[in-house]
Amino acid sequence: MIKTLSALLLAVALASCTPAKKGAPQSLLNAAHLDHLYEEIQVGDRRLGAVWIYCEAPDYRLVGDEDEGFTCVDDVARALVWYCRQYASTPDAGGLEKIRELTEFLLYMQAENGYFYNFLLPGGEINKTHRNSEAVASWWSWRAFWALSELNLLQAPELKDLQQKSRHAMDVLFTKMKPICGVDTQRVYFEGIGVPECLAELGADQAAVMMTGLANYYRFNPIEDARVLLVTLGSQLLRVQYGNEETPPYYAFLSWQNYWHAWGNSQAYALLYAGRILDYAPFIEAALNEVRYFYPYCIEKGYLHEFRLVLEEHLIIRDPKPFTQIAYDISPMILAAVEAYRITGDTTYAQTAERLATWFSGSNPAGQAMYDPATGRGYDGIARDSTVNRNAGAESTIEALLSLQAIEKVTAGNWLGR
Repeated sequence: MIKTLSALLLAVALASCTPAKKGAPQSLLNAAHLDHLYEEIQVGDRRLGAVWIYCEAPDYRLVGDEDEGFTCVDDVARALVWYCRQYASTPDAGGLEKIRELTEFLLYMQAENGYFYNFLLPGGEINKTHRNSEAVASWWSWRAFWALSELNLLQAPELKDLQQKSRHAMDVLFTKMKPICGVDTQRVYFEGIGVPECLAELGADQAAVMMTGLANYYRFNPIEDARVLLVTLGSQLLRVQYGNEETPPYYAFLSWQNYWHAWGNSQAYALLYAGRILDYAPFIEAALNEVRYFYPYCIEKGYLHEFRLVLEEHLIIRDPKPFTQIAYDISPMILAAVEAYRITGDTTYAQTAERLATWFSGSNPAGQAMYDPATGRGYDGIARDSTVNRNAGAESTIEALLSLQAIEKVTAGNWLGR
């Protein structure tokens, strides 16, 4: 029987000897481990906020990587998104300082061409040669754009100068984004599955991160070019949605070519959010279908990590793989289900979000908690033999916090505990 998030909240309250107030569930959010991963560094005359990529059990020491670096734009951007969203609801001086320094880190990592480098080496040297750190059109550039857009949504006079500075950085990158999937393209085919040509290498998953940042960008800079690019990108995502309520993969959006993978599969969330901002029903309707039909299928299968879709006489799922399962598999689905509930008010979506969130409390193949509210650690994954990787790096911890942050925003006074 699946544990409910409300039952987990009660267990936490009992464990801490803190009475759970009726109608006011105790928060599971604990930033202690994220604070442990956080470090202020001095580079020249700039003070930057860094987040350590790796953190190893059992003593949870901070670990560097000589090949890559000790911190990266990918994880700093994740952290900035979390701190911005947290500050919007519960402002505090410590959070404000982290927002400033994390933003300064991202601005420091922007290259002259407008894209971002990813890894920073000890001593403040930017890693410009690693293939996952070059200043190119890839994940870390889009995540930086998204994080800076979250900064600009904050109503905080103390951040006005930094917001202005970051908007210039975003404007430069926006000019680079416009030609990418900026027009409708022909399909290319992979094992019978058609994908828009512009997404064949970029991937629908990366396009979704671009869309999320663009939707924010459009909110504070409602220019026509941003609206057009949002609609065009979203329209490309609609073309990688396959199946229906009875046919696999049940309205799932493919991630890259003819592959679906759970990590970073935020297409439904991006379409729902952009659809709400633009008041554009086709995006909302398509994404609601994935949440309504594919997510329950995925849960019933014990969660999926990836599969390949092929078209023979009909659509067939090939090579379904349930492992490795990570927080970054679960968080995009939770964010989408919460957004679906926010748009529709239908508690079915809220219940789906709650059910997904119980993956963190032990409703998973390992039967073990993947987030510890007492320490704030998000564990790094569940292996194919159902053992848990007890390391607690930045990605796992922040994705867990983002998931719980989103779900707790719709719990109070609504459906939690019913």
